[in-house]
Amino acid sequence: MLDVHGFISETNDTNIFLVRHGELQTPFADACLPGLTRKMIFEIAQTEDIVCREKNLSLTELYSADEAFTTGTMGELTPILQADGRVVGTGKPGPMTKRLQGLHRAYAYEHGDVLPFG
Repeated sequence: MLDVHGFISETNDTNIFLVRHGELQTPFADACLPGLTRKMIFEIAQTEDIVCREKNLSLTELYSADEAFTTGTMGELTPILQADGRVVGTGKPGPMTKRLQGLHRAYAYEHGDVLPFG
C-alpha cells in the first residue's frame, strides 16, 4: 500500500481516495496504476465542482480523513471504514462517498459499453 518513500500508493488492485473538508485527495499515479475508475472520479469531480487533487498522502492522513474509499472496476467505489485497526471518519460510509457512488453509477451507465454474453 505504500510507495518506496512511505506514502500511500494504492491497495490491492484499487486506487484510494481520501475526503478532507469536502475535498478529494488521491496519491500521484507514479507508484500505482492510473485506473479507469480513478479517472472517472476525476471527471465526475470536475463536472460536479468538487476539488480533486493528487498529492503525497501519509498513513496519518488516512487515519484522520473525514472519509476514505477505494476505486476499481469490480468494486466500483468501496468505503474504507477502518485502516490498521483504526476507524476512519465515523466508521460508516460518508456523504461524499455515497454521493460519488451514485454519480459513478449514473456516469458508468451513460458512458459504458454493453458487452454481449456468450
